[in-house]
Amino acid sequence: MSSLIAISIGPVQSFIAAARRTRDLWFGSYMLSEISRAVAQSLESQNCKLIFPSNAKAHSVANVVQAELGGSRDPARVVEEARAAAQRRWMEFTKEARKLAGDFIVEERWSEQIGDALELYAAWAPLDGSDYTAARARLMRLLAGRKALRDFAPGKGEFGIPKSSLDGARESVWKDDPARLNFPASLARRLRLAEGEQLDAIGVTKRLAEGRRAVPSVARIAADPWLRGAASARPDLFRELLEECRRLVQQDLLGPADWPQFEVFPFEGTAVYRNRYAAWAAECGVPYGTFQALSEIVERLEEPPLGEPSPYLAILAADGDRMGRTIAGLRSAEEHRKLSAALAGFAVQAGEIVAEEHGGWLVYSGGDDVLAFLPVDRALAAARALHDSFSAKLQALVSPGTEPPTLSVGIAVAHFMEPLEDLLNYARAAESVAKEAPEDEPGTERDGLAIHYYPRGGVALKVRSRWSEGLDREIQQLAGLHDQNLISDKAGYDLRELARLYKAWKTDATFSAEAVRADAKRLLSRKRGGQQPALPESLFESIDRVGSARELEKLAERIVLGRVFANAIRQARGGGK
Repeated sequence: MSSLIAISIGPVQSFIAAARRTRDLWFGSYMLSEISRAVAQSLESQNCKLIFPSNAKAHSVANVVQAELGGSRDPARVVEEARAAAQRRWMEFTKEARKLAGDFIVEERWSEQIGDALELYAAWAPLDGSDYTAARARLMRLLAGRKALRDFAPGKGEFGIPKSSLDGARESVWKDDPARLNFPASLARRLRLAEGEQLDAIGVTKRLAEGRRAVPSVARIAADPWLRGAASARPDLFRELLEECRRLVQQDLLGPADWPQFEVFPFEGTAVYRNRYAAWAAECGVPYGTFQALSEIVERLEEPPLGEPSPYLAILAADGDRMGRTIAGLRSAEEHRKLSAALAGFAVQAGEIVAEEHGGWLVYSGGDDVLAFLPVDRALAAARALHDSFSAKLQALVSPGTEPPTLSVGIAVAHFMEPLEDLLNYARAAESVAKEAPEDEPGTERDGLAIHYYPRGGVALKVRSRWSEGLDREIQQLAGLHDQNLISDKAGYDLRELARLYKAWKTDATFSAEAVRADAKRLLSRKRGGQQPALPESLFESIDRVGSARELEKLAERIVLGRVFANAIRQARGGGK
């Protein structure tokens, strides 16, 4: 009798979501994918035919693996061997981290935590004589029920021992307060512990496993437009910057960012933010004056037209729409494998789009789920490319007359000094808005793009529309107008205040719309930046389409966002005109 098997690997919270640094985030995702890959490989070695992923060599493996088991083999034994493979792969990661952590770890606490860190739940259902769609639906109900009946082992907390700073679920494995532990300099720089930061076994593994594998920081992503602009506008001085950074790397004071997309400046972004030098010196345990030569070079680069590097980056979160409905409609395991292969192909292409084509950093792409950090000036183009790639990959797999899956994308633009947890929450909130229809736009849910801008110390600005409405292209067009000084920096804010004034009116709607449009054109003409030609006709056409004060407010918000993206575009080409 053949069976369907589904295995869920976790915990996702401890491996991925609990993160204070980009290394925690990326390596937790990578580690969970590799453990899931070990499960998939174990199933293949036991003559199971994988369904999701379609094969164990996929670019990334999601934390739910599904396979078809033929013959008379007991599914329970197959699952136990897969569980053992997952545990072995996890122990490979912990072994390396434990060796690097040396004598600073409480051994008994470490062994206990790594022994029960993995959560693996499984279910199986007979397939012979059953419709695949019905069999899979039953399988997933069984898996959900098994996860709901999770094993609750007795708590083994230790009185007076601080919890991990990453998620508070487990006790710290350090022998003492990290501030009192005399870490060797090389270990301290790999751990990069914040003041008072405690780590459990999973946290230490995420910081130390696989040695010094470089992971770009949010500062490096934020600085990218400025670095590209500096390299082209001031090449001689930029070479001095590179040489000084190489000297600091040799002294183990500066981390590399030697990923191909950062070829122009293969170092950590902290090097060009002079207001971070004091914290950097304290972290490395060196005098502030150690970075004096670097500071002088950066200060010279900051002279007009470049200015100081912007501290803002874009965090992109994307998720497929109608995927549950699409999978539920699959009529055979073979159709499901084709879908899995298409999603695996998209995952590979997502990496190329984010890193190779748009100079960003892909945290993960697990089928229809994407998380990436991008330079602000390239975020909109990357989002459009991801959306179009996803649609192209899945279009051919959908039955005629069936609405194909689409990709909703959320982009959050925020300051790199915000806590990583907040940056991720901003992006996920934008993704959620992209998938949902606002109250005043019923029927426009899914296939959306949402852009949220979080000025530090200010109120967030949020815009959203469906991809078919071309929000990304509109923002890019407005950014171009700002870049050419055809719109002043204050115009969007003043236009928004005008819209709010008209929203309070209680008068004839037709008259209000006419008044709104006339006043908006007057304000924009008056607020043109510099001595420039008249405003382009396209902007007046946008105003002519405004039918209410609320619609004018939406246009104003997009003009403000255009300014945000224009600032990054200016820096990427070397500053002012």
